[in-house]
Amino acid sequence: MFVISIILANIIDKMKRKLTLFLFLLSVSVPIQLLAQSQWNVMSHTDTDSGVQTRVATIENEEGYKLEIYRDANDVVRSRFSIRNSYDLIAVKQCPTSQVDERVLSNRSINDATCILQPRWAEYVIGYITDDRVLSLPLHNLMNGNVIYYRFLLKNGTYGETSFSLSGSKDILNTALGKNLVVTTKPGQ
Repeated sequence: MFVISIILANIIDKMKRKLTLFLFLLSVSVPIQLLAQSQWNVMSHTDTDSGVQTRVATIENEEGYKLEIYRDANDVVRSRFSIRNSYDLIAVKQCPTSQVDERVLSNRSINDATCILQPRWAEYVIGYITDDRVLSLPLHNLMNGNVIYYRFLLKNGTYGETSFSLSGSKDILNTALGKNLVVTTKPGQ
């Protein structure tokens, strides 16, 4: 009986060590996988007609939705929200609504212009750059917020929602839009 209890104690001890190791590895790997799935990155796109290269700050969330921010050839800062590759399509009669943290909701470009809307994406003008300066509350919020939420009407009449982390967005946006870019929220700053 004594021998059996020693054997059982050894088996239980080995199982505890294996379980502890498993839980440790799981606790390390899950956050790394989540970070890998939803990190901000800079990508380059080259216009095949002009050869102009554009740096794009981009993030794709775990649901497959994508957010891209870029500076076009005319020094216009644009934000493009793309839906995941599925059968869903955005209803082209209403721009998706975005909200950074608990700040003001918006479904318009700056100067109250409508978005450019296609069945798979919506694009907004969020600033005009002049002499490495841009007056843009939306860009400021993207650089300094925690999360951006999108809500959108689908072609089938239902609503979709998603969100993106803004953690690390400031450094990536500076890299994509220009390290010397000054973002202000009030005229004359």
